[in-house]
Amino acid sequence: MKQKHNRKKSERAWVWSVKILFLAVLLSLTFSIVSELVLSNAALIIAIIVILVFIFISVLFDVLGLAVASSNIEHFTAMASRKVKGSKQAMSLNKNADKVASICDVIGDVCGILSGAAGASILAKIAISGGFVEILIPSLISAIIAGLTIFGKSAFKKYALVHANKITLKFARFINTFTRKD
Repeated sequence: MKQKHNRKKSERAWVWSVKILFLAVLLSLTFSIVSELVLSNAALIIAIIVILVFIFISVLFDVLGLAVASSNIEHFTAMASRKVKGSKQAMSLNKNADKVASICDVIGDVCGILSGAAGASILAKIAISGGFVEILIPSLISAIIAGLTIFGKSAFKKYALVHANKITLKFARFINTFTRKD
C-alpha cells in the first residue's frame, strides 16, 4: 500500500515538472517577444533599462522563492487566528513552498536568460567593427549582466532568509489583492 502511495506521489511530481516546463517555455516566449518588440527599434538607453528590469525581476523572484521556502507556517497560523490580512494566503504559499519556489526559479531564470539576449540587442546597436574589440565588447557586456544578476541574488539571499516571514506575508498580501483568499 505504501509503495502505491509513493508511486502516486512520484507521478504527481513528474506532472508538476512537466507543467513547469510548459510554464518556462510560455514565459520565455512571451518575455522574448515583448523584449524583441521593445528592443528592435529602441534607443540604447531603453535597451539598458530593459536589461536592468529583467535583472531586477530575476533577483526579486529569487528572493521571493527563497523567502517562501524558508518561512515559518506557525507564524502565519498565529496571524490567521488574529485575522491578519494576507496570513491565510501566506499559509497557502508556505504549504506549497516547493511549487512556489519552482515558479519563482522559472521566472528568475527566464529573466536572467532574456537579460543576456537584451545585451545582444545592445551589441547590435553599438555595431563596432575591428577584431579584438568585437570580442571584448560582447564579453564585457555579458560579464556585466552576469555580474549584476549574481550580485543582486547573493546580496539579497541573506535578507530573504532573515526576513522570510515578512517577505512572504507581503507577497501573500499582493497575491491576495487578486485572489481574495482572506
